[in-house]
This record gives sequence, C-alpha cells and structure tokens, in this order.
Amino acid sequence: MRYRLACFDLDGTLLDTLAGLANALNAARRMNGLPPQTEEQIKTFIGNGVEKMIELSLSDNPGTYDEELKEKVLNDRLSYYASNCIEKTKPYDGITEMLLKLKSAGMLLAVITNKDEIPTRILTDHFFPNTFDYVQGSQPRMCRKPDPEMVMRCLGSLDVEPKDCVFIGDSDVDIKTAQNSGVHLISCDWGYKSRTFLKEHGAGTICSEPADLWRLLQ
Repeated sequence: MRYRLACFDLDGTLLDTLAGLANALNAARRMNGLPPQTEEQIKTFIGNGVEKMIELSLSDNPGTYDEELKEKVLNDRLSYYASNCIEKTKPYDGITEMLLKLKSAGMLLAVITNKDEIPTRILTDHFFPNTFDYVQGSQPRMCRKPDPEMVMRCLGSLDVEPKDCVFIGDSDVDIKTAQNSGVHLISCDWGYKSRTFLKEHGAGTICSEPADLWRLLQ
C-alpha cells in the first residue's frame, strides 16, 4: 500500500449524515420555538463541530440570538442526537467494501472528526464494527480540526510518521487539517462540498467514488 495509515473524516466522507443532522437540529429548534431549516441550509453549517453549527443556524434564521438561547439549543440538540444519531444515516455506496479491502491489505485505519465523541463512537461501532484502529471525536479541551492536535495524537498512538499517513475528507476543514499536520491529502466530492469548492480551497487529488479511492491508495 502507498501509505501505512489512512485517516478519514466522518460526516460527508464515510457517512451520509445530513438528514440525521438536520433532523436533530430542527428538533432542537422546535423545542425552542424556532422554525425548521432546510437540509441545504444545514449542509452549510457542517464541518466545524456542533457549537459552530448552532451558531451558524441561529445567525442564519432568525438572525439574532443571545448566549442563553444558544446554550439551550445546543444542549437540546446534543441530547436529541446522542439518542437518535443512527436515524436517517447510512454509509455512502461502496464505502464499507473499500474499508474492508484496505484493512485486508494491512492498512491502518482511523476516524478523526469534529463530531462529538459519543455519537462518533456510536456511529462507527454501528456501521463499521471492528474496522478502525483509532477513532477520535471532539472532546472538551481538545483542539478541533483544522488544528493538527487530533491527527498528531493519532499518529503518536499508532506510531506512524506523517509521511506515511493520508488524510481523506470532503471539506476545506479537512484540506487545512492535512496541511497543518504535514500529512498527505485526498479530497472526495461525494460529500457536502463540490469539486469546484474543493479545488478553490487547495485540494489536489480529488476522487468521486470509493472505488477511485481504493485505486489511489494501492
């Protein structure tokens, strides 16, 4: 294999979580007397963690908010999603087969995501049991992507040098994460950002289906 370790983003890369994220966010909005938002709106809020998602949601509609409302919506959303994160969520076509091929070929596999740790563990255990050698979601006092901390922790835990690692993700956050960590990068356009957007934000190699990714990693 070309690399020892492949680190994957989760939302928009391995799992199509948009409908589930929209469902949870709109549930929290309803609890607080706010109108629902569309999946297209909510797609633009994804990538920088749940707190940023809530900030963007409240800024977008109704447009102004106070910290008390933000904390209430955030806590309601966290509670709802922790119990319902599997709903309306599924792996992208070909992802499971691609991961199993990589694992059978001896490659180390990791998930590194800004999604909170608890739903990250629930989702990876449910959809990809016994697949990943390392899983890291967002935790208090841990810097989120694009800060390199999560990747550096993973490399240290698995005893892998940056030159032997590739980061795979669907967003500008993932591009910056790879750059900041000194690891290789492959972007994918089947998630929440377009090929044009990825190119504009510095992506080099871009794949459009998991089969392409398998070929690039061999």
